Amino acid sequence: DKTSSIAENVTIKVDAVVGAVKSQTAAISQVTEGIDQISSIIQSTSATSEQSAAAAQELSGQSLLMNKLVRKFRLS
Repeated sequence: DKTSSIAENVTIKVDAVVGAVKSQTAAISQVTEGIDQISSIIQSTSATSEQSAAAAQELSGQSLLMNKLVRKFRLS
């Protein structure tokens, strides 16, 4: 019967759409997970950079102080 054939055709097409949506949902989930990992790495790198900058500034200050102290000594 023609009606059941049309219904079968619609069911097949709907199933194909559902399959495609599931596949896209899985792909989007993987992309989201990747973005989350990248974000975490960026935050970690940013924190490390800030710590390195602070350490460099501290070392620069200590270097200036040592320079001043060493200048007070005279070699005979």
